Amino acid sequence: MNKITVVAIVIILAAFGGLIAWTSLVNGDKIDYSSYDTSKIIDASEDSGDIADHVRGKADSEIIVIEYADMQCEYCGMMMPEMHSLYEKYGDRVAFVFRHFPLSYHQNAIAAAAATESAGLQGYFWEMLEIIYDNQSEWSGITDTQKRTDTFAGYFEDIAGSKGNRDEFLKKLSDSNVRKKIDFNHNLGKKNDSVDATPTIFVNGKKAEPADNESIDEAAEKLINEELKKRNIETGAKKTEKTEEEST
Repeated sequence: MNKITVVAIVIILAAFGGLIAWTSLVNGDKIDYSSYDTSKIIDASEDSGDIADHVRGKADSEIIVIEYADMQCEYCGMMMPEMHSLYEKYGDRVAFVFRHFPLSYHQNAIAAAAATESAGLQGYFWEMLEIIYDNQSEWSGITDTQKRTDTFAGYFEDIAGSKGNRDEFLKKLSDSNVRKKIDFNHNLGKKNDSVDATPTIFVNGKKAEPADNESIDEAAEKLINEELKKRNIETGAKKTEKTEEEST
């Protein structure tokens, strides 16, 4: 699927209200979200259920890419390989952060987010994120709670194998801290960054806003290169040094 096709799909989804975000996940939330700088990596705290931001790449990088996404959002699923490509290209120069932003009409979005966080507590967040997006069409329409749980547990076993603890994974799916983390991410996006659609991407606090016939990841890459250039850091894909044999 080319970039123009993906952009067209987003426009269609938006026309049918497909990108309108949940207005609130937590009633009476007393967290002071204004005290958080959402352009930075956020450490674990009681507010976030003692779960820190999930980061790939260089955690202490000067360039921080933040993605707010819904696990059941079709376009977020399409964006997963594009974001992975950016990580592969800039991984040692950029910090990539994923934050949950479940949408109200996606019945399985929070459960899927909980599955990634539960897996994350055993060190498999990114692997679980990828396998859930890869199999989005399989679990999105499941209405039976037990079947959905078994499906996610099966994914966890696929990625963790004998090193993973299935019982612990199942236990943490309903853990209050896992739900607190998801709510915290959502409210950071809504209250601090005015997020109202998924996926939404920021680069050092600047929102990636695609031009005509441009995808969000392309807009994000432009911002990444701008920020790198400001700091005299190599932009684009890193050039590999040729060996003596290759040069002859």
